[in-house]
Amino acid sequence: MYDQTIVGLDVGRSAVKVAAFSNGQIYHLTFPSLVCLSIELSDENSIRAAELETVVVDGLKYFTGDTARLQGGAATSVGLSNDWTETPEYIALVLSAFKRLHCMGVTDLDSSYIVVGTPAALYGKQRDRLEELTRKAVPNADVKALSQPMGAYLSFFLAPNGVPVYERFKDAKGRKKSWAVIDVGHFTTDFLLMKEGVHIDRKSESCEGIFLAAEHLARILSAKGIDASPVDCEASLRTKEIQHFGIKDVTEEVADAANFVVSKIMTKTNALLFAEAAKVDGILLAGGGAEIIHESLAKQWPHIMLLPDARMAVAEGFCRFGKAQLLKRAAAITVQQKVAVNG
Repeated sequence: MYDQTIVGLDVGRSAVKVAAFSNGQIYHLTFPSLVCLSIELSDENSIRAAELETVVVDGLKYFTGDTARLQGGAATSVGLSNDWTETPEYIALVLSAFKRLHCMGVTDLDSSYIVVGTPAALYGKQRDRLEELTRKAVPNADVKALSQPMGAYLSFFLAPNGVPVYERFKDAKGRKKSWAVIDVGHFTTDFLLMKEGVHIDRKSESCEGIFLAAEHLARILSAKGIDASPVDCEASLRTKEIQHFGIKDVTEEVADAANFVVSKIMTKTNALLFAEAAKVDGILLAGGGAEIIHESLAKQWPHIMLLPDARMAVAEGFCRFGKAQLLKRAAAITVQQKVAVNG
């Protein structure tokens, strides 16, 4: 049924998330979106450990992920701008993802079907260019770009095999259902409205992401004599701990930092979805920052749904979309063959 390896690739500003399907198996992969030029290493164990996370872009070697953090001293995630995919760092992260997948046993990556994503507000402008840039890393692949919140929606609407889940499209009386999506990412929070199965363009918008909370947490900790890098603060938003002469609990500080960005996200959410919220069948919440704002949104909208493994939802939805496209392709070929035989 699936004649190509399928790769759902969510290259986020905080982490790269991958859901791949190859030879009947699903593979999941996550690593930090950290990139820096490589340096010469002398220790044999360090060299072996770094090899998996080292890639070459335009003749230059780059460390990625934890090697960039540990060996290269990278302390800031890539891409805090709308055009960051034009940089060598984006290509490095794509190459690193495929190198890691290969080491996990995923085959036929050179000719794979890749689905990548853009922020909702930039989809129309960046779609074609993002497909072109991704092909630079994997020249023989089929590449399709979707908006990131569409990936989250598809992880809910499509079953793991790529087939639509009927009861999420229509109710028992045949009424078409409507869903909103809030995808809380590192750089942007993206919105999507699927009204009776139709994508509503004017509701595809973006606002600030969780990086604002990380920046605010750094200021809060600095005032208390704790010097923390952006990467440290991003991790602390999830763990509510930070290492500073031992492990310190920063639950209260994280709550203060989260409230700072929640207010901004809530303002945009209300502007976009207030009139629609009561009319949709549910609001799907996804992304690495989903759990940070879930409680605040649930107080206002009781039908909000935190997607399972919300951080991986976009990549998983992309992978399921790839399966759906290959199923359609196989069905079309079958019809053509039948017509040819009967003709």
